[in-house]
Amino acid sequence: MIGFMSVGHQNHVQRIAYIIGAALAAWLMTSSAGCTQRSTDESGRLTNATVLGETGTHLGQFVYPRGMDVFEYEGNHYAVIVDKTARLQMMDLASGQVVGAIKVPEWDQGMPTGLTVAPSIIDPSQPAVYVADTHEHRVLVYALPLPMDDEPGPTSPIFAFGTYGQSPGEFIYPTDIAARTNHHGAVEELYISEYGGNDRVSVFRNESTKTKPIIVWDRAIGIASETVDGSEAPDALSRPQSIVLRTNLAGESELVLTDSSHHRIGRFTLDGELISWIGPVLDQDSEPMRFPYGVTILDDSTALITEFGGCVVRRINLETAEQLDSFGTPGRGDGELATPWSCSVINGRVVILDSGNNRLQMFRAAGINAEQQLAIGGHP
Repeated sequence: MIGFMSVGHQNHVQRIAYIIGAALAAWLMTSSAGCTQRSTDESGRLTNATVLGETGTHLGQFVYPRGMDVFEYEGNHYAVIVDKTARLQMMDLASGQVVGAIKVPEWDQGMPTGLTVAPSIIDPSQPAVYVADTHEHRVLVYALPLPMDDEPGPTSPIFAFGTYGQSPGEFIYPTDIAARTNHHGAVEELYISEYGGNDRVSVFRNESTKTKPIIVWDRAIGIASETVDGSEAPDALSRPQSIVLRTNLAGESELVLTDSSHHRIGRFTLDGELISWIGPVLDQDSEPMRFPYGVTILDDSTALITEFGGCVVRRINLETAEQLDSFGTPGRGDGELATPWSCSVINGRVVILDSGNNRLQMFRAAGINAEQQLAIGGHP
């Protein structure tokens, strides 16, 4: 997670809602990080969740959001979300107010499914959002903060790369992006996951100059699986939906991914060697993962896994594969989840993209406090 922000506009009714939301969020933010309130009730329903967003096509509303990242900018906390209206909305998490909004350039073939905030490839001192423009077979990069438009139209990115195909450096359906940075905070490599026949993670070197951004394909991690359980090869993948880089307990950088259609989590070296799989196949576990779509890694070697099929967020230990906790249960009410795609952590709060309910839910989870940081995989 890197430091980063914006401004906004809404109608009278929404402004009243924002005032109420801001007061509630402020109370949550100032409450003790060591609070003893339970995160869930006996059914798994979130008991202290704040809901942001609702169904619709106006600002602050969503139509099946499928990509999110959260970040800090100038001391404030924000989320950037993309949904099936092809809009990217930047939301202030304290007030629920949308402070920036754009649309991707084209969406005739489908909408993006993954977002990552990282240093800009154009100017490393500035934040940017990298968009997995899934059905247009490319990656888009937009400077942050997003410009504000009450009725956003197609917006050109500051940089884009990718084309349809199966050759090295080409994409079928890209799903997520991870950025590896150097000691100066500049992007050294970009990792792009995809599915649809390639089912791999492509790694690109950043060879940009001061006048021109240049991305060069370097290598691929994983191969497309042809079996239900991925048993034909150690690195066989089926819809790697989310990826993230981390530094493990040995001080080595590694890639963690959700191998969603195999219902498991994979740990790989940056050269593509398998370290371990977490999660047996569906019919061998009494509580199996069901289409894990999102992965967020904390600095204590634990990860939050967002299950699209299970409608739950699990906290697991990546080193031991032990499940430590779970949050959420299927449903439409507050504290319940419907096909969530991702989650993240900021200022001690878990933020879940509750996709099937067209909203975000924020809550404080036991064991995750304001000092808990995301484990970003930058330089080794």
